[in-house]
Amino acid sequence: RVQELLTVGATVLLVALLVTGALTEGQGLAGWARPAGVLFGGILAWHKAPFVVVVVGAAAATALLRLAGIP
Repeated sequence: RVQELLTVGATVLLVALLVTGALTEGQGLAGWARPAGVLFGGILAWHKAPFVVVVVGAAAATALLRLAGIP
């Protein structure tokens, strides 16, 4: 039971760090491009894409949105 709780706790902690890093920049909201890129990377990971594809895809999605003028 303790092992299961530690596993769940570690997962919750990692998700909280991901969300905090994706949504905030300094003391404010990071804009829409970064969370959208993280979401795109999450979708790629969910479809079991290789890690490199997930990272490059998320970065490319964020860069394209910022290039289009979305903060």
